Amino acid sequence: MNSLLAYDYETTGLDPVRDRPVQFACLRLDMELNVIGRPTTLYCQPTPDHLPDPLACLLTGITPQRCQELGLPELQFVGAVHRELAAPGTIAFGYNSIAFDEEITRFMLWRNLVDPYAREWKDGCGRWDLLGLVRATWALRPETLEWPRNEQGEVSFALERISAANGLPHDDAHDAMSDVLATVALARRIREHQPQLFAHCFSMLDKNLALQEMDVASRSPFLLIGGAGTKSAGVRIMLPLAPHPTNRNEVIAWDLAKDPRQLLDIDAETMRRRLFTSADERPDEFDPMPIFSIAANKSPVVFKNLGVLSRERAAELEIDVGAALANVPVMLGVMETVDLARLLQVVFTREFAECDPDEALYAGFVGNADRRLLDQLRSMDPATFATVKPGFLDPRLDELFLRYKARHYPATLTQREEDKWEEHRFRKLIEGACGNRTVAMVREAAARCRQSLADPDGNQVLDDVLAYTNGVAAVIDPFGTVPAPEPAPQTEPMAAAPATEPEPEPTPAPVQPDLFGGADVTPGKRKTRARRT
Repeated sequence: MNSLLAYDYETTGLDPVRDRPVQFACLRLDMELNVIGRPTTLYCQPTPDHLPDPLACLLTGITPQRCQELGLPELQFVGAVHRELAAPGTIAFGYNSIAFDEEITRFMLWRNLVDPYAREWKDGCGRWDLLGLVRATWALRPETLEWPRNEQGEVSFALERISAANGLPHDDAHDAMSDVLATVALARRIREHQPQLFAHCFSMLDKNLALQEMDVASRSPFLLIGGAGTKSAGVRIMLPLAPHPTNRNEVIAWDLAKDPRQLLDIDAETMRRRLFTSADERPDEFDPMPIFSIAANKSPVVFKNLGVLSRERAAELEIDVGAALANVPVMLGVMETVDLARLLQVVFTREFAECDPDEALYAGFVGNADRRLLDQLRSMDPATFATVKPGFLDPRLDELFLRYKARHYPATLTQREEDKWEEHRFRKLIEGACGNRTVAMVREAAARCRQSLADPDGNQVLDDVLAYTNGVAAVIDPFGTVPAPEPAPQTEPMAAAPATEPEPEPTPAPVQPDLFGGADVTPGKRKTRARRT
């Protein structure tokens, strides 16, 4: 029997690959959106190899100290969250959950040796995203809701703004449970007024149904409603070109608002540059390639029935349906002239860049033998970890297992493993390896936040973040590679530390970042790398 699980995370920042969950909330519903379970809110204790973004802490009010006091150890937190999401028949959904919360979940499971994908399909489970339905409602049935505007006068899809504009409960926009309740209320409102639209968008959680809407074999146009394009509400009339050459869950399609004849003399390198150059690196007059890779397993908002877009609404959005459909035979002619399937295969077949094992989830699937071994290790008595030599086939997993032990069972580490762990923490949190957030970056961000702080209560949040960061730095950087900032002048006596604040642990003997290259243990000068953007 299926049930819905509305859920949300609050996190240490906006990067779903590197940032960590600090709070999780969920509410179980039946398929009619009636509550059938108790609301659940969990906090997660911080791990010693990650630092929070001060701005995220300001927005949520959740500091490392609060998580340490209220939270579960990460391994218990992961287990509790996974039990909710993986309960048989569970369809998990949130607001912008596919792009963010689902990625937080996947990388959290990956770091903790749990299969990051099984709970998305196994035992009748699935995942969905309400944001796609909300975008479709604005694009196709705008009379359903009141639509707030942002500072630029554009329609805003921010959950807190939509909730306020439509009188929906949303007491705290940066509390996970408040976001869950607002998400459920918004889903009920749309389902009540637009049941057919709701049903169609919800059905797209089945990737096979989504692939039928984007049928490559029939070469039939379809509607895609995405996030870009304020004037057109993100509506595009697309033509499927080919399956993705390396991902069977994706379809490559052409935006029929653009002339297909530009493909007649294009080469793979030009297409790749026009497709993959990021927005902040594009020069003036840059012409992006009107090709989209649409993931059928991410609940895309797609319609093969073009009639869902009324003539009147198309005119309001300045979408020329006739011109778009006139480009269909043009594209079919181009495909007879150009070996487009071959060109797309070259363009979309990309090698994985080498990256840190914690971030290497998408560098390939873990083989069955390694997956069985990981499952055995997670169920093993931790006391035996010190003698276990797993012998993984996947080169990512040796380091991943070492970090798993270091985070959760540090007493099981050998001296060499402990040295490697401290070397990893130094390179990550002091040097900024792989673009990670460093001690220096946290200090600089806290200073910037303090300058523009409107709420004086935020000073305590920033003080707590800095206290935590400085405590981590004192352990992994005892020689002061990154000097602590000068204390700000005090205009009034400092408040006494909270009575519940634990005494600082004794600083352990310093561990050098490179113990394996020679006998010299004198700390060398190290450069802090800027974070990759």
